[in-house]
Amino acid sequence: MKDAARPPDVRSLGIALVLLILAGGCTKRERLNPLDPANSATHGTIPGFVAIAANGLVELRWIPLSQPGVAQYAVDRWRPGESPHPLPGAVFNPAFTGTVDTDVQNDSTYVYRLVARFAYGDSAVSPPDSATPGPRSISILSAELPGVVVLSPDARVVIASIPAENAFEDFDIDRARSVVWLSDPASGVVLRHTLNGGVAGIGLRVPGVTDVSVSNLRGVGWVASPELQAVQSYGPALDEPNPRLIIPGVGHARVVEAGSLDPTVWVGNDEGVVYRFNLSDGSPLEQWTVGAPIRAIALDQAARGAWVVTSRGILNDLYYLTPGDSTVAAKRTALNNVADIEVETISRTAWVSERGAPRKGGGRISRIDATGATVAARVGLEPYGIAIEPGSDHVWVSDLASNRVLELDASATIVRRTPPIGVPYGVIVHVP
Repeated sequence: MKDAARPPDVRSLGIALVLLILAGGCTKRERLNPLDPANSATHGTIPGFVAIAANGLVELRWIPLSQPGVAQYAVDRWRPGESPHPLPGAVFNPAFTGTVDTDVQNDSTYVYRLVARFAYGDSAVSPPDSATPGPRSISILSAELPGVVVLSPDARVVIASIPAENAFEDFDIDRARSVVWLSDPASGVVLRHTLNGGVAGIGLRVPGVTDVSVSNLRGVGWVASPELQAVQSYGPALDEPNPRLIIPGVGHARVVEAGSLDPTVWVGNDEGVVYRFNLSDGSPLEQWTVGAPIRAIALDQAARGAWVVTSRGILNDLYYLTPGDSTVAAKRTALNNVADIEVETISRTAWVSERGAPRKGGGRISRIDATGATVAARVGLEPYGIAIEPGSDHVWVSDLASNRVLELDASATIVRRTPPIGVPYGVIVHVP
């Protein structure tokens, strides 16, 4: 007879039931008091304290304790490697929920903790939290939101989530005025926002808009529209709804990049043609036929050249085009699903994100030199959008594998990670 067919042993079931009851009677009751060391969530520390970096200051926030007898709050501050000491003047009555520390230096790290003092003589502290103030602004496109997520300068805290009707296709920044341009193909509109999400100009109606680019010395934004088979410029006035300049006849224009140091605008289309125009009047300067749809352009403004990515399905080829030279020869071939390319101006090397197969985490980001040789690389990511930090050789890349944005140094070593963000696919880093 098979074991599975035997009737259950009633005596064994009874013994098991008694053991279960005894085990349940010995279960520890969860401690609900957050200041109780036996509380599994807080371990007796004050919850809800956070230090948020900003430009020239650190904002400190906390949630008031519900326990009776709180006499005052105080704040300790120290530098990494030091011992905690009281922050001068940082003593507050129980009604306070935050303060600001302005006695800080940008790009220096500070550690804080909240101290609660009780009328009966006891005290409790929060877990420490650190912040590195600075002028940096970090804006990230999130597909899950959809919209824009704004981080603190040290990339540790989400300080704003700005929802949008649709996920944006692209964005760029007018660095002179700190105005972000965002393209929404689904609605056929280009929006202009301040870095904190405020409206900075009227919406521009551009059917089928894809790419946007801003000439930073002029405050003029350029938009590409495959539907219109044209590129159009707007501004510098932010309340003017009509194009400043229209360049028609450029095929299904997919990509546009406007120079600042180099006063030209580059256009790439689905037909595999790259155009270069005068930025002021739109007059043609030259063009190259590369034979495959253009998917990205990054300007090497110091040399007035451009890196160009073409598409052969998920495989991509990489070209470098030089004004006055009609040569079209690939620097790299068969790259794996390139999502973005940016030029780092200090070394004039290019960073390329190869996404690879979606949701596999098998992509890489590479820094390449003028010959197309790899200088540094990091694998095991699903990189997408890239931003070069102004005045630095560091790069920020959105990683779909970890749902974070990563800061990499010139050797492709990770030096910073943001909190998790829902499908981050674009990033802008601005330093005024």
